[in-house]
Amino acid sequence: MVEQGVRRRMEALRAADERAAEIQREKLVALVKRNAETEFGRAHGFERIGSFADYRRAVPISGASDYAQAWKRIAAGERDVLFPDPVHAFALSSGTTGEAKRVPLTQALVRGLKRVVGHTTACFMARTGNYSLLRGYALQLAAAPEIGRTPEGVPVGYVTGIMSSMRSYPFHNIGVPPPDVLALPDWAEKYRIVAERYAHTDVRMLFGVPSYVLAFLRHLVESRRLADARSLWPELSLVLTSGVALRGYRDRIQELCPGAELLEMFLATEGPFAFQSEPAGPLTPMVEDVVFEFVPRDRWGDARAPRLELTGVEPGPPYVLLVTTPAGLYAYAPGDVVVFESVRPPRLRVEGRLHGALNLATEKVDGTQAEHALRAAGIPFEEFSICPAGNGRDAHEWVIEFRGQVPTDAAPRIDSALRASNPSYHAVREGDVVLGPPVVTAVAPGTFAAALRRRPGQGKIMRVYADRRVRDELVSLSSERER
Repeated sequence: MVEQGVRRRMEALRAADERAAEIQREKLVALVKRNAETEFGRAHGFERIGSFADYRRAVPISGASDYAQAWKRIAAGERDVLFPDPVHAFALSSGTTGEAKRVPLTQALVRGLKRVVGHTTACFMARTGNYSLLRGYALQLAAAPEIGRTPEGVPVGYVTGIMSSMRSYPFHNIGVPPPDVLALPDWAEKYRIVAERYAHTDVRMLFGVPSYVLAFLRHLVESRRLADARSLWPELSLVLTSGVALRGYRDRIQELCPGAELLEMFLATEGPFAFQSEPAGPLTPMVEDVVFEFVPRDRWGDARAPRLELTGVEPGPPYVLLVTTPAGLYAYAPGDVVVFESVRPPRLRVEGRLHGALNLATEKVDGTQAEHALRAAGIPFEEFSICPAGNGRDAHEWVIEFRGQVPTDAAPRIDSALRASNPSYHAVREGDVVLGPPVVTAVAPGTFAAALRRRPGQGKIMRVYADRRVRDELVSLSSERER
């Protein structure tokens, strides 16, 4: 039965690859038709839209701030503002600082989020022939599904928890832990309970945000004095991650799950965007659930910049991602930059974040560049974050949790690696006048994990910050741990 279901899903995925552009056009037309009588639909002439060209003329690019008031009205119980469907839940964005967004989730969007998990799992089983995967348990390291309710009684929680609390076939019988454990706000306590309760359970799948998966696996191995997780769970075969890029965590998770396969899902609070069908491979966009457009990265901010559908992109150049979803987001920029590896079939990878760059002097160092520089410099690290230095001049401060001995020459090695990979950085560092040399601050082992545990639900520590608040928090936590 499982094998037949996987076969049918794989046939559907192959058909979607062949008809991706056509499916996207059909999805757009169906979505605007369904939402034509909403307040947003009437204001933007949805009844007259029959193509991508019509849509581009009628609907401008948007961001979270454009929906803030509408989301508040929907939370207060208003209907037909952005979409006609009932709100299933409000998902808190997994942001860093500031007020979290409360993004309404419709049932159609939730179905898409679940479908990503099904697609990724089916691809694994079809490629490996491991159909026994579903005979064991799927352990989900998710945030709280509900931390409160709106005045109208609609649950408010984190999208991973919301998904985990609505387990459908085949995960309705094999998904653990139960909602009461997921609801625990203290991640350390959650890790302890999960490790104790499921130590002798046949866990074959693991789901979670990479940073939390890694922290849990370390807790499990250290608390039970194991060589690795598979010495406890020998049938653990698949680790699915989402929320942040897996690439910075893949090797360390793999060390703790030798022989297991790691696959990444490109999921956001705003919707299901893409999934990985093979380890370290490109991502397949969810063309049946989300309508995609792409703006050339070098034209972003230009009012005349093209908004391309799948038929207009090409492999190589970076694009800013725009999404239109069943939950009332229209030509919305979630802030991700993608690069296509192929167009037929559509396969992409996430290049980085649109605004996740430190740009004190036109150097534009983003998190991906920073990570590559650390690796190129041969610096072993657990975690890191960069921000403006506080030494009275334009410079970068790198807060690093090192693996092992702290290199005394870390700063010049980082500087040299960035100069070699980023021409703009090299130019502003020339002569040591415009941009000063980097400053490195080492923090104690476990500092980043301690900072994560202080964040509610599923908060993140980003690789790049424009201010020093998180840096100061990390340094303070490090000092506490060293006392």
